Amino acid sequence: MVAKNANDLSAHDYRKMYSMMLTSRLFTQKVLELNKEGVLKVGLHPSTGQEAIGIGACYSLSTDDWVIPSLRTMEAFWAKGVTVLEQLNAVIGNSGSISDGKESFHHCGYPELGIMAGSSIVGSQVPLAAGIGLSLKNKKTNNVVICFFGDGATGRGDFHEGLNLAAVLNLPVVFVCENNLYFQTVPASVGMAINDISDKAVGYGMPGVTVDGQDVFAVYDVVSEAVNRARNGDGPTLIECKTLSFLGHYPTMLKLEDIRDFKENQRWRKRDPLEILGTNGRDKKYITSEDVELITKQVTKEIENAVEMALQTPATSRESAFKEIYKNPFGEI
Repeated sequence: MVAKNANDLSAHDYRKMYSMMLTSRLFTQKVLELNKEGVLKVGLHPSTGQEAIGIGACYSLSTDDWVIPSLRTMEAFWAKGVTVLEQLNAVIGNSGSISDGKESFHHCGYPELGIMAGSSIVGSQVPLAAGIGLSLKNKKTNNVVICFFGDGATGRGDFHEGLNLAAVLNLPVVFVCENNLYFQTVPASVGMAINDISDKAVGYGMPGVTVDGQDVFAVYDVVSEAVNRARNGDGPTLIECKTLSFLGHYPTMLKLEDIRDFKENQRWRKRDPLEILGTNGRDKKYITSEDVELITKQVTKEIENAVEMALQTPATSRESAFKEIYKNPFGEI
């Protein structure tokens, strides 16, 4: 499968991309509301403002390609076919979740959809991606793996080891850094002596590209080119997507006074990825105001129905919670 150029995308593609990006925006909003109300005990690391990256990067993948999402790559789940209900069950950690309540939803994996479970250890997914790439290469497939991570991960040894291994073994891996400019609470510049993370690629002998992370089509084109390179046996690529999380790092940091740089935040909000996609779609007569209204109603209804069903799903049983964790499960002691 050779990925198309963004100029070749159809009206259906535009509307589908918009729907998935809006799903992330409204899903995040609903989960944060439920968390604030005390209905959900856990929140999530919001990807609000970063929706273009996961959708643009994953949209051209085949069903047999793999993805390792980061803490903030909710969009990869939608792009690979995970439903809103499945993710809500995972947020709640009920008996309907993929892990039966054993793991938080942003680390869970869906192997049948090509989504590898991640780890809470920052950067640990990078060498894991090299391992998946080696497996794909040894099986002589033309499939690829996309590995997502934040800017903070690029300062860890896992990042350097993973990229070096992927380059030396010429593995079909596309490394995508969602550079939202902050290491949790401090500017990324505190931990980096360079402006562009993509510059690090030269040290490993692979291409490095910086792209506008607010433009889903720019991300799509750059990642598609890297995916095609990987499929053709030309090795890995490091892609840096410049973006900004409109919200704070976590639900405990979402108050207005917690915004790290308010003026900076306002500047980035003027380049909302949903509005950029919508404008582009209108310019090509691919998305109308009626389309936006209909998609919004559909997504809103899907989330409302999923919330109702997820909250009615039974909790994980005590026996099941310990199954496959201990040699003697809780119920057998």
